[in-house]
Amino acid sequence: MPAVLEIIRAGVQSTVQDDGRLNTAQWGVPQAGAADPLAYALANGLLDNPLNAACLEITLGGFQARFLHTTDFALAGADCTAQLDGQRLLPYSRARAKAGQVLQLHAPTRGVRSYLALAGGVAVPQVLGSRSTVLAAQFGGFAGRALQKGDVIEAFADSAVVPRSPLALAAPVWRPQIRILAGPQWGNLSPASQQSFLSQAWMIAKESNRMGMKINGDAVQLAIPIEMASQAVWAGIIQLPPNGQPIVLLADAQTTGGYPIIAQIILADLWLAGQCRAGDRVQFALQSSTQALAALRQQQAWLKQIQRIICSSI
Repeated sequence: MPAVLEIIRAGVQSTVQDDGRLNTAQWGVPQAGAADPLAYALANGLLDNPLNAACLEITLGGFQARFLHTTDFALAGADCTAQLDGQRLLPYSRARAKAGQVLQLHAPTRGVRSYLALAGGVAVPQVLGSRSTVLAAQFGGFAGRALQKGDVIEAFADSAVVPRSPLALAAPVWRPQIRILAGPQWGNLSPASQQSFLSQAWMIAKESNRMGMKINGDAVQLAIPIEMASQAVWAGIIQLPPNGQPIVLLADAQTTGGYPIIAQIILADLWLAGQCRAGDRVQFALQSSTQALAALRQQQAWLKQIQRIICSSI
C-alpha cells in the first residue's frame, strides 16, 4: 500500500469516511459515513473505486496536502477552488498528481463538505466493518481522530502504472427544497404547526456538525404534549425538542433519542442536508412513500449511467 499523501494543513475538520456501519446501531454504535453520500459515491466512481472505498471528507476547505507518490485522485462535493501546484481543478473531476505536487482546497463558495478519493480507497483498518471515523467515540478512520498536519495517508491501489485520462462531471445542483416523509409523530402536530413547518424557510444554525444541524424559525408545537420512551434514530430524521426548533440528524447521529420524530428526509435528498451551511435557508416538501422510492430509483439510475460513462473513459 503506497503512502500517497502528506497533510500540510488539515483545515477545520478532515476525516476518513466511507459508507458507514450498517448493522451496529443495536450496539449503540453510530453509523457514521459520508455526510453527503452522493458526492462520496461520485468521487469513488470517478476512479472506478469499490463502492465502499474510504475517502477524505474535508469540511469548509482550508486543506493542503503534498503527494508522495504518482497517483490518480478525484474530487467531489463542495467546490473549494481546488488547485494542484497552482493549476485550477474542476469540481467533480479526476486528475493525476506526480510526487511532490501540492493539492490545495480553499473555502467553498457553496456547500460544506468536499470529498477527496484516492486510487483503491484510503487505506486505514476496518473497525466493526467500516473505515469511517466516529469522532465522539474516537475510533475508526485515521486513529479515531480528525487529520492533523504531518499525517501520511496510504491508498490501497497503485495507479502509477496505468494512468487514467482526466475527466470532469457536471456537478449536482444544491437546492433549498428538501423532500421529507411524515414521521411517526407528524400527526401529533397541530394542523397550523404542520402548515408552518412546511411553508417557512428554516435557517441553518451555526450550532451544527456531523451529528446534526439545528434549524431556526417560527416554533412548531405538538397539539398535545406527549411523554416518549427513547426510540431508534438515524441520519435524516427530524426531531422536535420542547422549544419547537427542529433538529435534523446527520451521519454521526446517536442511535436512540427521546424527542418526537416529525419527519424523515428521503434518501435521495440526504446529500442536500449534508451540504447545508450556517445561514442557509431550507424548506421542506412532504412526499408520499411512492414518490420517495421513485426519487431514489431515479437517482440510482442516474448514478449507474454516470458509472457507465466513467468506465468507458478509463
